[in-house]
Amino acid sequence: MTPFRGRDTDRGSSPIEAVIIVPLLISLGLLFLAAARLSLAGQAADAAAEHAARAASLARTPGAAQSAAQAAAADSLAGEGQPCTATRVRAHTAGLTVPVGQVSSVTVTVSCTVPLGDLFFLGHAGPGTRTVTSSFTSIVDAYRERS
Repeated sequence: MTPFRGRDTDRGSSPIEAVIIVPLLISLGLLFLAAARLSLAGQAADAAAEHAARAASLARTPGAAQSAAQAAAADSLAGEGQPCTATRVRAHTAGLTVPVGQVSSVTVTVSCTVPLGDLFFLGHAGPGTRTVTSSFTSIVDAYRERS
């Protein structure tokens, strides 16, 4: 009886499969980490915009509102532990200049540049950074004194 000869023909295919599969799995893992980091950064930017808009709506002057918005956004991002390489806070404070008795609002937009380059290795340039942006509008009390 002749032994089955096809049994030894697949020797060495496992290392070749590993060479193909392992980099693919590592790439998918890094892609997952990048997506998670961007998702968390988006949530942190949402919270920062909400806090900044609320702080700006409580200010009495547009200048004070911009300062309050920047401070609140920085505090919120720091509290979330969100590493931003650059943060931009823009407060649209025209609502603070309307006469008392009229309903108005303040809108704050927070942009956070998220670093992604550290997810890549072996000198690969990677995508570098991505910027997430969030806006929130807060109502200004119609009967609160303004300057």
